[in-house]
Amino acid sequence: MTGMRISVVLCTYNGMRFLREQLDTVVEQTLTPFEVIVQDDGSTDQTIDIVREYCQKYPFVKLYQNEATHGVNGNFFSAMRRATGDLIAICDQDDIWELQKLEKMVATIGTNLLCSCRTKPFSEDGAYVDYDERVPNYRLPRLLYASVLGHSMLFQRKLLDMLPNVDATDYGTVYDVVLGVTAAACDEIVVCNEVLVHQRRYAAATTISEYDYDRRRKPSIANGLYLLWWSARHFKTVQPYLYSTFRQRKHMLKDIRGAHSEAYQDSIRICELEGKPGLLNLLRLSFLFVKHRHHLFYTEGRGFVNFARALLYPIMQIYDYRYLVPTKE
Repeated sequence: MTGMRISVVLCTYNGMRFLREQLDTVVEQTLTPFEVIVQDDGSTDQTIDIVREYCQKYPFVKLYQNEATHGVNGNFFSAMRRATGDLIAICDQDDIWELQKLEKMVATIGTNLLCSCRTKPFSEDGAYVDYDERVPNYRLPRLLYASVLGHSMLFQRKLLDMLPNVDATDYGTVYDVVLGVTAAACDEIVVCNEVLVHQRRYAAATTISEYDYDRRRKPSIANGLYLLWWSARHFKTVQPYLYSTFRQRKHMLKDIRGAHSEAYQDSIRICELEGKPGLLNLLRLSFLFVKHRHHLFYTEGRGFVNFARALLYPIMQIYDYRYLVPTKE
């Protein structure tokens, strides 16, 4: 990918606290970006003043200010469309990049649509952090239930032309899910297996929720049994929500341009079956999970445990939507 121009897209909102530290690691990259697009969504602190300082010092830093509040999705999609580089890297306002991030990701992406690097959380105020050292799985069946973190992405600009129509349709999800699912639908995601982003976690961050603290999600037999028990108990309460959520996900998949693989077709079928009442539909869903069991979970696992987990996953996944259940359990 020699000679490819890189656009870094950074969306800000009241980010003055950590913004300088992040911007320093962007402008000092060993592979200098072609442009750094900073788009602000109505900050009321000194964010704009900080960005203007960098614009004066680094001509490739460009500031845009929204006339009205766009929100996270609108701000990022709008800013990405301003990019003129061949490759686009997403940047958050409060993280820290390794100085070789862009260089190493450009060397990894090849002809793939999207490259993701490893990201490691850290905290300076005691916020909960957890780092999974396993190499993540970004195959399409997995990304129906997870996402590629936006700040870990480097992708070809042409990916934007393949996205579903995010301007006209609300798919009930966030921008990095749309990008990741679209690239995975074409089976063109590659992982740069190095920690290149240090993700700052702090109590006031919008990405922190009470579910980040749930140690029931740690892989173990005891936790697996608890998830199965809890999910079976609340299955009927949560199932209607699954049906609504995956209807949106199905429409998003069908609106992606250029995806035709068997995994893509099966993923649409999974979305059609999710939350659909009836034992037969539940069994059909289990069959598809078993079929794609190597690509369904965080890592591409094998063996009997992975088989059993896939078989039971139509029920066990209910735990992931527990916030919908009015209970203190």
